[in-house]
Formats: sequence, structure tokens, C-alpha cells
Amino acid sequence: MRPRLRYTTYPRPSIRLTDTPNPKCPSCQGAGGWDQDYGDENGEYGGTETYYCLCWNPDRSRNLLPVPHWIARRWLGWTEPVYSSEPPF
Repeated sequence: MRPRLRYTTYPRPSIRLTDTPNPKCPSCQGAGGWDQDYGDENGEYGGTETYYCLCWNPDRSRNLLPVPHWIARRWLGWTEPVYSSEPPF
């Protein structure tokens, strides 16, 4: 496991300890997986499917610290947007 800290907002703001893909993996080149397009029976685009590499498990994470909403906004530098009725020109 190659741990890192990550800020998440779902289901509530918290700091999580997560696993990262192996940067020297020959299968995914450190991306952790790949997307593959597939078609339906007529040969038309049917969608995209994501395949995860064996070097990484995206579900392997632990919640370390819940963060209150007001602290999370301050850490991210988020401020309330200011709207104006003046045109931009």
C-alpha cells in the first residue's frame, strides 16, 4: 500500500487515508486503470467501461478525521461568490 491523504466531501467533509496506484506498474503506467469503449450489436458506440489495474484498489480507504463544513471551506479558500447585475462590457 502506498498511502496518501485526500480530502473528500462525500458523504461529509473528511480527510481520508487512501491507496495510490503503483507508478512503476507496466500494465497501467501508474494511472491505476484504463477506460475502454465498447459497441452494441449494430457497431454503434455503446458506452465506456472502466477497468482497474491489479496494482491498485480504489475501495481501499479509511476515514481519518471528519472536518466541519466551515473549516473545509476555509482550507480550500472558498468564498461566497459576489454577483452583479452590471453587464461585463
